[in-house]
Amino acid sequence: MFSKILVPLDGTAESNIALPPARALARATGAPITLLRVVPRPYTLAERTAFDETAQALNRVAAELASGGVEVEALVQGGDVVDEILQACREQAADLVVMRTHGRAGVSRAVLGSVTQRVVAECGVPVMLLRPGGRRITHLRKLLVPIDGSPGGAVALGTAVGLVKAAGATMHLLEVAVQISASVYAGEIYGGMGYIDPAWDADILERARAYVEAMVKRLRISGFAVDGEARQATNVADTIVGVAAEVESDLIVMSTQALTGPARALLGSVADAVVRRAHCPVLLVHRDAAAPAARPAAPEESGQVAPEVAATAG
Repeated sequence: MFSKILVPLDGTAESNIALPPARALARATGAPITLLRVVPRPYTLAERTAFDETAQALNRVAAELASGGVEVEALVQGGDVVDEILQACREQAADLVVMRTHGRAGVSRAVLGSVTQRVVAECGVPVMLLRPGGRRITHLRKLLVPIDGSPGGAVALGTAVGLVKAAGATMHLLEVAVQISASVYAGEIYGGMGYIDPAWDADILERARAYVEAMVKRLRISGFAVDGEARQATNVADTIVGVAAEVESDLIVMSTQALTGPARALLGSVADAVVRRAHCPVLLVHRDAAAPAARPAAPEESGQVAPEVAATAG
């Protein structure tokens, strides 16, 4: 599980929303926290004074956070924000970054903000993102884990299983069976003349249900408090966000780029949408850089432990 948590802050009250969930994770895993503040490099006496004042303010935040029974250190660096976050992640051997999102939805802006986008893409470790205006999380009681049988989904589930172990939480598995779109399959591929069999959607949903049920059964045998469901929808992100609200999830754990459904919609774009809309934190886990493999057989189909369970449940 996580052994070092890095929390970049920018000195605003909004960025401090990362502190309660970071503390909850530190309590659950025993991982120390490093608070990082990046400011322009000081060249003048006035800038040096401001730098020192920033360090003092961050130390006060660290002391307050440490009063909750976790190990905390404060680090102030001068330079480019993203470069310093990535360097601190390497030097501190952090295996989790917790930060708020900065971006806004819009054509001219990246959904997650340029800083967040680069950190997620380049740091190489899981990143927990918190949307401004989301609800305050102080404990991890229930995790929502979207699964799809892909390598990325397997890695996300493995991370979730570790967190459930550490925090004593429960877990809700969700597979979104993407409906076949007549406008795409008939209109674009077959020139409007394609045949769409309603039974195809029913078959896709039934396979998703069987897979989720098998994963739930295997995890329960391994001692985890878990339930799950499959839903059919055309919008994966909206469904994930809606289910997270319904089950009152404290955290969504998902891959950044897993493939979802027969239309193979990239979960990278889904992850953007989920982070932007979810009212709870979203933990994004990098999938293996290897080419996507075929959907792993569910435990009951293969007679073996599914890879996403075998890696963590034993």
